[in-house]
Amino acid sequence: MRNYAMVLAVASCALWAASASAKTVNTQFTTDLDPCCAAPADDNGGSAEYKKQVVNGTTTKQERFRAQARIELPSVTLGLATIADAQAADVRVILSRASVDYAECTLVMVDTELETVMENGDLVVKTVAEFLVDVRNLLRKTSLLPRPLVGDCDIDLGASGVQSGVPVVQAGDVATVTLVDPSEAAVDTASRTLDKDFLQGTF
Repeated sequence: MRNYAMVLAVASCALWAASASAKTVNTQFTTDLDPCCAAPADDNGGSAEYKKQVVNGTTTKQERFRAQARIELPSVTLGLATIADAQAADVRVILSRASVDYAECTLVMVDTELETVMENGDLVVKTVAEFLVDVRNLLRKTSLLPRPLVGDCDIDLGASGVQSGVPVVQAGDVATVTLVDPSEAAVDTASRTLDKDFLQGTF
């Protein structure tokens, strides 16, 4: 059972008619991903966003889900000491509605950067690993086709294997970023017991 009460999330929702056409409607849900759960004191963070564009009232022209997470290294709590550890890490974001997980996305480490911060009067250089998942559906002729850019999302956790696609986010959904233990990499979301949840936000 994931802890949905330990995070104070900054969330926003927007629904508006695009000025270019009264027949085009854009929906957007966003949330900050804040430290929680297994690593509430760590200086990690991230964000998640879902966008959908509908034309002519019913036709989805495009939709996109994107989530990014930043992990400060070394992280004793997550067991990630080096950049090599971060590259090998299995980082995922789990989406849930009414406390039921409905989608899971795998993030890819895309970059590292050095940050200089002041600690106790001294300048300290820290390494930050950046993880990303970015998946889209685009309308081509009469079909909505998947176009994963980075990472992948399983949008049907009840089916065997990975059902790739764009998760359809609603207001109030919870996004939880977790570190999956290597021993449970092939285990379904509901059966895993060693996940280390460390970021969370509410759309």
